[in-house]
Amino acid sequence: MTISLADSRVLIVDDNAFNRKSLAVVVRRAGITEIAFAADGVEGLAMVESFKPDLVLLDVAMPNLDGLEMCRRLRADPAHAELPILFQTALDRDEEQVRCFEAGGSDFISKPIKPGECMARVRHQLERRKLFAELSSFRARVERELNHARAMQLSLLPEPARVTAIGARHGLRIDSHFETSSELGGDLWDVVEIDERRVGFLIVDFAGHGITAAINTFRLHTLAERVPAPRTDPAAWLTQLGLALKEVLPVGQFATAFYGVLDTVEDTLTFAAAGAPHPILGAAEGEAEGEPELLDSSGLLLGVSRKARYENRTAHWPRGGFLFLYSDALVESRDAAGRSIGQLGLAELVRQGRRDDPAHPLRVVLGRFFADMPRPLRDDLTAVWIARL
Repeated sequence: MTISLADSRVLIVDDNAFNRKSLAVVVRRAGITEIAFAADGVEGLAMVESFKPDLVLLDVAMPNLDGLEMCRRLRADPAHAELPILFQTALDRDEEQVRCFEAGGSDFISKPIKPGECMARVRHQLERRKLFAELSSFRARVERELNHARAMQLSLLPEPARVTAIGARHGLRIDSHFETSSELGGDLWDVVEIDERRVGFLIVDFAGHGITAAINTFRLHTLAERVPAPRTDPAAWLTQLGLALKEVLPVGQFATAFYGVLDTVEDTLTFAAAGAPHPILGAAEGEAEGEPELLDSSGLLLGVSRKARYENRTAHWPRGGFLFLYSDALVESRDAAGRSIGQLGLAELVRQGRRDDPAHPLRVVLGRFFADMPRPLRDDLTAVWIARL
């Protein structure tokens, strides 16, 4: 790959006028026409600020301020930390080379100057600088696009005001936490107000994480709006959603899912699942059957087969009880010692959360989970606690 250096700028700092002219001839042979000169380090520092060079050809021995000290001062300024500095020195000893590198030099050439070597080293440093500039520009653009995509993904989550309003109308308190392992993730959750007595809850976790998984969440969000099956029938709705996903997901991509409908009149939770982590359903504190229950969330993964069918299951969900939905990062993430909390550990965290902060148990659960868990996590994490008041 040929890189044009026509727009590159080179500053030659040398107290010898003949050397400055000779170096300029060599630099022009490399295809560079923007050249400036300085006779010592003091003048050189000023020229760096005004001329904005892409490379400094710097003599070591000069009056007023030598090249080594000029280089040190440039490196002390973050604006010039990456500026290529090519030393030229008459002393071709290891000690001199070490001094040049310790001062912050990028490379050096020995006097008397060999035109071919000098031109090659100048080109190398300038081409390297251009490549790094292009990489930095590319990285900045990718970061901007990822931030934009992340904002779009966050917009798929239910707005806090809507969640609060739905909760107020149906006697629910809903706390949630969403955290991706990178800029983008493959988790999604939603709460749907079906009618005056029923509310639906959905949590989905696509395989993998990052851009591919995030794209799949956009796909699912679009398809979910088009599923004709009634939201009151979780099995039928999940079956049709799986069929629709199968048509658009690449081979090898799939999701776990749980969709449940709370009937606030019948005090029942009707749900269907596609291999999701076991939701935890708890009765009112103090009731005889108050020990949290792991719901059966088995089922064929969402989007892997056109023949996948799901079944409805029903559980009792009284007032004062709760439903805890979460993605598998909560039970599978490992701490520095390689340990995960597992299902039993999570059940204990749930008990501690209800005991220590009855109004907002999720705070306790996540606080103790993250106390030992390094961030960022290796997988995306979603946790939703729905309490009936």
